[in-house]
Amino acid sequence: MAPNEIIQRFIRRAALLPGPGAFIRKSYLQILGGKIGRGTRISPCRIPWPHQLMIGEKCVLEPDIYFKFDWYWKSGPNIVIGDRVFIGRGVEFNVQGRIQIGDDCLIASGCIFVDHNHGMDLTRPMRGQVQDIRPIEIGNNVWIGANSVILKGIEIGDGAVVGAGSVVTKCIPANEIWCGNPARKTRERK
Repeated sequence: MAPNEIIQRFIRRAALLPGPGAFIRKSYLQILGGKIGRGTRISPCRIPWPHQLMIGEKCVLEPDIYFKFDWYWKSGPNIVIGDRVFIGRGVEFNVQGRIQIGDDCLIASGCIFVDHNHGMDLTRPMRGQVQDIRPIEIGNNVWIGANSVILKGIEIGDGAVVGAGSVVTKCIPANEIWCGNPARKTRERK
């Protein structure tokens, strides 16, 4: 291997190491009530209500994630993330109830999780509609492809895969692969 390649590899690996900013960010969130496990790396992201967030051990959160707890103050945590979870850049968690993600999950960039919906009563303005809130539960070892949308009340079973760009409107059983808008079963994992 050429010395030039060795230097490039060293620089790339060094860039992946958490700097002092990551330690300060994690400590600050913990002071504000966030529960963050050992070995978890949190890049710059938006967390208006840190006490609503619980993240397991050895997770990796890329930049620009938005943990939007969209409700009045209440005790938490209501966004619960298991151990060894990867969450890609620009993911949004829009929560009024609860979102739970199991261990060893991969969530690609640009995904959106929304656990509530407005009503559509004609006698009320949209802003004043009654909210329909139902939790989202993601099992263990689930892979959610880039730019997917997971809607309220969805349960995704262990080992399931959601294809990129899918809109999940129905619960997904364990070890199935779903794709499309709306997402439909394409096959099972073997």
